[in-house]
Amino acid sequence: MTGVRVRALDAEIDGATTRYLEAGEGPPLVLLHGGAWGECAATAWTANLAPLAAAGRRVIAPDWLGFGGTAKIVDFADRAGRMLRHLARLLEALDVAEADVVGLSMGGSHLLRDRTSPRPLLPVRRMVLVSAGGPPLAGPVLRELMDFDGTAESMRAQVRFAFADPAWADDDATVLPRLEAALAPGAYEAFASLALRAPGAVPPPPGDPFDYDRIDVPVLLTAGTADRLKPVGQIREAARRIPGARLELFPGCGHCPQIEAADAWNAAVLAFLDKETL
Repeated sequence: MTGVRVRALDAEIDGATTRYLEAGEGPPLVLLHGGAWGECAATAWTANLAPLAAAGRRVIAPDWLGFGGTAKIVDFADRAGRMLRHLARLLEALDVAEADVVGLSMGGSHLLRDRTSPRPLLPVRRMVLVSAGGPPLAGPVLRELMDFDGTAESMRAQVRFAFADPAWADDDATVLPRLEAALAPGAYEAFASLALRAPGAVPPPPGDPFDYDRIDVPVLLTAGTADRLKPVGQIREAARRIPGARLELFPGCGHCPQIEAADAWNAAVLAFLDKETL
């Protein structure tokens, strides 16, 4: 979409270089990318940044700590907690006192973790989840997600796994930016460290880890009906358990409906934000 300029900016947050994309003016809308190989703001939200900004939002899409252009720092004692604290400090530095926040996959899980905690860090007004909710990835799905060897063909396999339409895996504009991000200095090591487990460490209990009754803001869940990573049944159950939640499904889409059905997804998010009031 023309008329809206997406800017790539860097900030220093607690000594860590932090990359974020920003576009438009108006009420803040924060987009949190997922945690796949090569995931960052630019690869997750390429089809959404300008259209959402054109609708009168100040869209901010940061690269999580350890991803994209942000410093490759991993806190092995509290990985998600460190990422959330870093994000909260970034929003504070950007004078974001309250925002609508969208979380894709890992970004949605971190958003849920924060919002269902006794003392949330993020200034959330309304929340949109994309392919998030329910139990964490495990078993064969997690093994396939971790199976990347640094080659273009391996990245095509990752895209083929995440997207319902196999044509996306043949699209260099989709695959090559992810490959470049996955092979940036420190990126491979930061992501591969997810597989590390200390001797004798107790794995997390199975099942859905979130206390959804704590959520006190309007929520829209969005998901693809052909998602192989996060089955739609898990999203339906999360929507049932979140007080007052809305659910929007995108037929024939996989784990990234914000890309595979970009126009419909953008419209659904804007309709929710325009209609849902506190």
